[in-house]
This record gives sequence, structure tokens and C-alpha cells, in this order.
Amino acid sequence: MTLEFDTSKISEAIMKAFESEHPEYAIPELPDELFKMLEYLPEEFADETEEKYIEALMLAAQTSYENGLYQFAYVQYHMLFMTAVYYAILKVSVLHEEELKKALDYLLKDRYADFWKETNTKNGKLYFGSFAVISESDVFMLLRVVGLDNSLLGELQKLVQERNKYAHANGQLQLTSDELFMEALNSYNAKIQRVVDLLKNDLIVFYKKTISEPDFYDPEIRAYLDPDEQIIQEFIKEYSLSRIELNWLRKIRMSDFDGCEGDDEIKTLHGALIHYYRELTQDEYQPFDDPYVLYKYKNNAAEFVERELEISAYECGKEGGEFPVYECPECGEEQLVYDAEAGRFHCFSCDQNFTTDKLSFCPNCGQLMYNNGESVCDDCFEHALNKD
Repeated sequence: MTLEFDTSKISEAIMKAFESEHPEYAIPELPDELFKMLEYLPEEFADETEEKYIEALMLAAQTSYENGLYQFAYVQYHMLFMTAVYYAILKVSVLHEEELKKALDYLLKDRYADFWKETNTKNGKLYFGSFAVISESDVFMLLRVVGLDNSLLGELQKLVQERNKYAHANGQLQLTSDELFMEALNSYNAKIQRVVDLLKNDLIVFYKKTISEPDFYDPEIRAYLDPDEQIIQEFIKEYSLSRIELNWLRKIRMSDFDGCEGDDEIKTLHGALIHYYRELTQDEYQPFDDPYVLYKYKNNAAEFVERELEISAYECGKEGGEFPVYECPECGEEQLVYDAEAGRFHCFSCDQNFTTDKLSFCPNCGQLMYNNGESVCDDCFEHALNKD
């Protein structure tokens, strides 16, 4: 007889025992705040190089923190912060192209021409790293274009001064406290939120204008026929959208596009953006709240149940379960889906929505009925009368 041991569990037990006896060697749990900056960085990168750069910085910050090297984790997080700032300025170059060029000309003076050279651009276009040639204290001045005030400017420049104090090779470890590091971390996270908030209104206007242009929404001439690919490649990736910025855009109402030329296609694309965001935050995802998903399964309730609710018609038939597609009491089509977990109904024919306050199943025959204060459906009531 051969005994089998789970060596991973044994190793874990030994490690826990060692850490309990020697807490100074225990690896600290990574704080959520350490990952907050990722929400301000692109969800889709222009190329693999940019993505790997962010991954390397994030890994370096994590490793330094786990080893108690807070001063180095601080410097690495500052680099993540500045990268997020550069991406914000990159969006300014799209939203206010001429104004930013004037600001760059004023800031760089005789170095302005060099800024646009091949060595500082990618394929003839600016990228986030283009702004790294400008002094960090000065680069914030470019945010004046979108309303940066003196108060925030001073706070941003103070972050650079603080970083310089810790980054110089002076032989001293000055930041050795977890509490001080977390204080600095929270300061960076608060500042980047204030920076990107400067772009909010302009980005919303730009988004609405972009997806309302025929070159973008018309499936016969746009770059990608598939609406998901079109919104991802031509907007989310093209303009380096972050999760924070996507959250602003997904809250735009579908009705804002009513009456626009091509409004059906525009709404489909906007629905694709909403769907993309919700897939990023699966914990908040409800398919009945996703207009793109509802549009996708129009007049195809059964496929919605199979794919989105993950209920198999075959398994229901085999094991005697209920496949939750019913005749809609409003339009009469067998396109009404019931999500028992959420207590909600949606008709994929007439687009009506109901909750269990409005609809319920007759306790006698199981037929759907309106909740009008009756204890049974009309058919069962009529049957009872005729029987008497």
C-alpha cells in the first residue's frame, strides 16, 4: 500500500508554524490600496511593451512591500502614478490638441521641435512616454489646459519633491514604516483621482461625438463589423481608457442618443461599452441590466438562458428541471425569461420587465399570472366555477 501526501499542505503548515514563531519573517498581506493605481491605467494597451512596463512596475512595488522595503516600494509607486498622469495628458492631447501644442511650445521653447521627433514618438504619434522628457514638476503645467488650479498644482509638485528626498543615493533608508508608506500611498491615490476628474466632462462629450459619427457607427464603413471589436479597438484601446473613465461613460443613458442618425447602431456600440465594463466587474454584473446583452438575444430567449444564466435545456429535460422560458402575458410570445436568483422577468420580444411583485406562478397550475390580488390564475378560477 502506497501512502500519498499533499506536500503543498505540509509546506504551508510548516511555513505558518515558522511565521508564528518568527513574525519578523512573515510576508505581509498586500493592501488593496497598492493596486488602486491600476484603475487609472489603460484596460487595453497600445502594444505589449506598454503592458509589460506596467506589470514590471507593479511587480517591483509588490515585491518591495512584501520585503519591508517601503522606500523602494514608494519610489516604484510614484512611477506608476506618473505613468497614470502621462496617460491623462495623452488624452488631453486628443481632447484639446491645439491648446496642448501651445502649452508644450511655451513650456519647451527651443526644445519643442525635438519633442515631436521619431525618438520621442511611436509611429509618428505621441504615447504616454513622450511626456517623460519633461521635468516632472513642469509636466503638470500641461494640465492647465483642462483647468488645473494652483492649489492642486502645488500638491502635485510637492509629491515630486518628496520623491526626490527618497530616491537619491544618500546611503539612508528614511521610509521604514508601513504606516508612513500607507499614508503616502493614499495621498497618491487621492491625487490621481483629482487629476483624471479634470478630464471627465470633456471625455464624455468626446465619446458621444465620436460614436455618433458615421465613420465610427456605420457597419458598412467602420473598421470592425463586430460592435464589441469596434468599441474595444477603435475607442477603448485607441484612447487608452481606464476603468475609472469607462465607469463615467457607461453611465450615459441610451436615451441620450434618441433621434440621432444611426441611433440603433450607436446604441448597440454604447451597449457594447457597457457590457465591456460589466465584464471587468463581474461581482456587480447582472445580465438583465446589460442593454447590449438584451439586444444581442432579441427574440432568442432560449439562447440567453443557455449562455447567460447557464441553464441547459437538455439537462432540464433529462433531470426534470424547469427551463425558465415562458409565454409573455403582455405580448403572448414565448420569449419571457425568469431569473429566479434575481426575482426578475424580461421579455425578449416586447422588452417588458417584471418583478415578482408584478408576476407570479399560479399555485394550482404553474401558469404565469399578474398579481392582481387573486390567489389563482383566471383559468383555474374559471375551471373552479364551471366545476361547481
